[in-house]
Amino acid sequence: MGKTALVTGGSHNIGQGIAIVLAEHGWDVAITYRNRKEGAEETRKAIEALGRKCYVFQASLEQADGPQKAVDAAYDALGHLDLCVCNAGRDTRGSILTATAEDLAMIFENNYRNYILTAGAAARYMVRDGIKGSIIFITSSRAEQAYPEDFLYGGFKGAIKRACESIALDLSAYGIRVNCVAPGAVWPHASEDPEKETNEFLRKSIPLHRSGTPRDMGEAVAYMAEKATYATGITLRLDGGLILPGLVEGGEPDIWYRPQWREDVTKKAMEMLEAHEKERKA
Repeated sequence: MGKTALVTGGSHNIGQGIAIVLAEHGWDVAITYRNRKEGAEETRKAIEALGRKCYVFQASLEQADGPQKAVDAAYDALGHLDLCVCNAGRDTRGSILTATAEDLAMIFENNYRNYILTAGAAARYMVRDGIKGSIIFITSSRAEQAYPEDFLYGGFKGAIKRACESIALDLSAYGIRVNCVAPGAVWPHASEDPEKETNEFLRKSIPLHRSGTPRDMGEAVAYMAEKATYATGITLRLDGGLILPGLVEGGEPDIWYRPQWREDVTKKAMEMLEAHEKERKA
């Protein structure tokens, strides 16, 4: 039986890098995409050129039934699941002063519920088939370091990191390992020379003087799935040392007291409060 993997969000950037590197390591892969069909086909072609199988599925993982449907489709196509990489999600930035219930629901559905339901669906197949597989959550260095305007995305990435530890305990009885890979600044279209495509601030400030690449993330996932057989419940951070000195990812260190940012957020927050008070008095 060959090695098989499901990679969610495999149509671009980190997910695409993971899927292609796994294929290079001899895995057959199923990937999901939400709306980047062209990117998903690029991934498929790259994997098939390596002599491996790649199955592509459109999936709305933010829907409550989306994760189970995606895992079912991958399982039916691949025949079994050895590895599930929960990567698909959505990013956002915003102030607590302007956050809405819709903002919270969007991040919860895409970055927490999606991961938990996908992992659970994959784990059930692994348990039934007696496979001592691996589940890997793609989190972020933002789960470990606080940034301004990042309480939603960073907060839920932190929640996945903590959930991973308990899930690892739950599934240890079945020999299933559960870990996190936490990228830092990853340049979506990085070439073989990432320094050429990293913005000037990051290039000078990241201790390794370059951004991460999708390939970097793929090699880490392959390592965690194939070689780190005694690791479970841990987070492997891949950020070039970004958060060691307390740098701010993608911005100047004084981001949290920018006058214009504060003015814009305050204006929007007061508009929201005024509208709310009008509703209360109506």
